This record gives sequence, structure tokens and C-alpha cells, in this order.
Amino acid sequence: MQAGLSTKNAPSPSVVLPHYAAGAIFFIIASVLLFFASENLANTFIGPKILGLTHILVLGWITVIIFGALYQLIPVVMEVKLFSEPLAHISFYTLVTGTVLLSYTFWNNYINQTIYLQTGGTLIFISVILFVINVLFSALKTKQKTLENLFIVTSAGWLLLTVLLGIFITLNPVLHFVPKSNLELLKIHVNFGLIGWFMMLVIGVSSTLLPMFFIAHKLNRTFIHLAYYFTNGGLIFLMLTLYFDTNILFKITAGLILVAGIIFFIKYNFDAYKKRLRKKLDIGMKLSVFAFVLLFLTLIFGIFSVLNIEILTEYNSSIYAAYGISLILGFFSALILGQMYKTLPFIVWLKLYQDKVGKFKIPMPAHIYSAKVADWHYYSFITAIIIILTGVFLKESILIKISAVAFFITASLYTFNTFKILFHKDKSELLN
Repeated sequence: MQAGLSTKNAPSPSVVLPHYAAGAIFFIIASVLLFFASENLANTFIGPKILGLTHILVLGWITVIIFGALYQLIPVVMEVKLFSEPLAHISFYTLVTGTVLLSYTFWNNYINQTIYLQTGGTLIFISVILFVINVLFSALKTKQKTLENLFIVTSAGWLLLTVLLGIFITLNPVLHFVPKSNLELLKIHVNFGLIGWFMMLVIGVSSTLLPMFFIAHKLNRTFIHLAYYFTNGGLIFLMLTLYFDTNILFKITAGLILVAGIIFFIKYNFDAYKKRLRKKLDIGMKLSVFAFVLLFLTLIFGIFSVLNIEILTEYNSSIYAAYGISLILGFFSALILGQMYKTLPFIVWLKLYQDKVGKFKIPMPAHIYSAKVADWHYYSFITAIIIILTGVFLKESILIKISAVAFFITASLYTFNTFKILFHKDKSELLN
């Protein structure tokens, strides 16, 4: 049960809840921007609109919610109070404001208007620094030296590197730090963010949460240890191959090490799925299981993008785009959509009903959102993913527009349930 999320060290709900609200709104914005960026995506043109959309998704939709979820999970996993709630509040506002400014700058191609770029970048940098301080100082206080803690701390380090490299990329054309093009550095930047920050964190957190929600025991933890070392080692090796532009054999080797790490992660969670005591999956776990289907699809696209097979040359750009879509809009988004139903309702339930158990008739966490709405956006999400990947490979912008409408429906229904949970009023009744 979600009781594993309950702890006397939990932060104030005011630290966590705004992240879920802002993330939901960013998801709606991203679905609208996807509609207007469909021509660029169909032609796999990495231009202003794609950069703006990507930053809304990565920073606004995914990172904002991850920050909020971690502020709730760190006290649980590390068994300590969050180092500083005020820093968490400041980090939230600087991240949201910086994301809006930076995405607006990229979308409108205002790169030369440095006030927008510098202000947005600085705010995000401040947000990340404050977040990393909270993670590291919380970790220093804990006596629990677990692998999950190591995953969280390592992912925070990769996030810091991602942001620093992003700033470096904007300054390099002017100050000429290294003789590398922005496109070459951008490849490293993307992998730092997607694999180092997101994937590292997802592996660490989900290795705790999913078995807990599945109610699965006696799992082989060796797979998670291997996932940590292979994923980190593969990413470092990949970074070196990209920076020094080594031959294809080294890049393939780096890719295979990374793939091995992710396969160990999938294996661990697949074992949890097979050994689960809770056979019937609720909507949160259905979406989480579907996320792993999309992760497997991402691996396939990733392998093909590294191998660069000659007969698939004309589809290379589509494969690259499909890799990013299946990872960002697919795996990460599905996991967030699903895990929201396993975390947010319980956080709100704790806030309202924790002291009334046994004294009042109270609703269960699953009763404070609409299961029917959740089912609808489960199917609209699957539809959106299938259509957008088809549109990318067929290079048909009309299909991507249709997928954007499906994503908008998904985001709107998800936001409806999110705010239904956030604004839930006390419905307890005194027991006779």
C-alpha cells in the first residue's frame, strides 16, 4: 500500500503539491505547441520550435513534477527530513519562471536577445543548484547508505552537469572554449539530461516504488546494482566517443553498455511484475507497465540510431526523432501519468485524513479522483503515441497534428484529475 510513502519526516504539502499543478499545466501547453510544431517534427528539423517544445516537456512537464515527487520521496528513502523547505519553494518558482522564459526564447528564435536567454538560463541554474543542495545535504544527514540514495544523488549530479553544459553551449560560439559545434555539444547535453538525470533517477526511484505497489518480495537486487554501474559507465563512455568523434565501433560499444544497464533495470521490474501479489492492476500501474513497453521500444530505436544501418539511411532522421519521442513523450510521460495516481492522492489523503483514521468514516485515496477520466486518458495516451510515431516515420504532419489533439485530450483529462485531487475537500463523517 502507499503507506510506504508516509513518514514523520515528510515535508509540508505546500512544498510538493504546486509541482504537480504546474507540471500538469505545462503538459497542456506542450500538447498545444506540438500541434504547431508538427511540420518541423515531420521533417525532423531541429529548429526553434522543436527546441522550445523540448524544453517545455523536459523542464516544465517532467522535471517540475520530478522535483516535487522527490521532495516527498527523499524523506521516505533516506529517512531524514528534507534539508530545507524554503530552498525547495525558491527552486520551484525559479524553475517555472526560467522554463517559461527559456522555452519562449527558443520557440520564437530570440536567441540573439540575450536578456531572455540569460535570464531564463540563470533562473534554471539557480533552481538546479538549490535542488542539488537539498538532495546532497539531505543525503549527508542520512544513516541509510542504500543504492536508492546513490541513484538519487548521482542523478542530481548529472542534472547539474546537464545545466552547466547547456550554459556552456550558449557561450561557446562567442567565447570559443572548445573547437566543437553546438550540434556536437548538444548531443552530449541531451544524453546527460535524458540518461544521466532522468533515467538514473527513474531506475533508482522505481526500483523502490514499483515492487512496493506491485507488492512483490524476494527480488534479486543484483540486477539493480548492475543497472547502476552499466548505465553510468555506458554514459561516460558514450560522452567520450561523442566528444572525440571516435569510430563507430566505440560508439556501438558505449551504446551496448547502456542498453545492458537498462535491460538489467527492465529485468528487475519484470520480475517484480511476475511475482506481484496484487494481480489486478489499477490505472496507475497499467500506465506504469505500458511505460516499460515504450522503454523497450526506445531501446530498439536507440540501437538502430547507433548502428546507422545503410539500408535504413533514408529513415535515420525519423529513427532519431522516434527515439526522443518514445523516451520523453512515451516512457517518461507514461511513468509520470501512472505514478501520479500512486503518490498525489495519498499525499492529499494524508494531509486531510491522517489524524481521523478510526474516528471518522473517510474516503480511500483512490476515491478522490475520477477512475473513469483516468481510463479515458490512458487510451487517448496510447492512441497519441501510436499516431505520432507513425506520423514521424511517414513524415506526415497531419498525423502529428492528430496526435497533438490526442495528447491535448490526455493532458486535459490528466489535469482535471490532478486538480480534482489538489482541491479535494474533507469529506469525513463522524462514526457513531
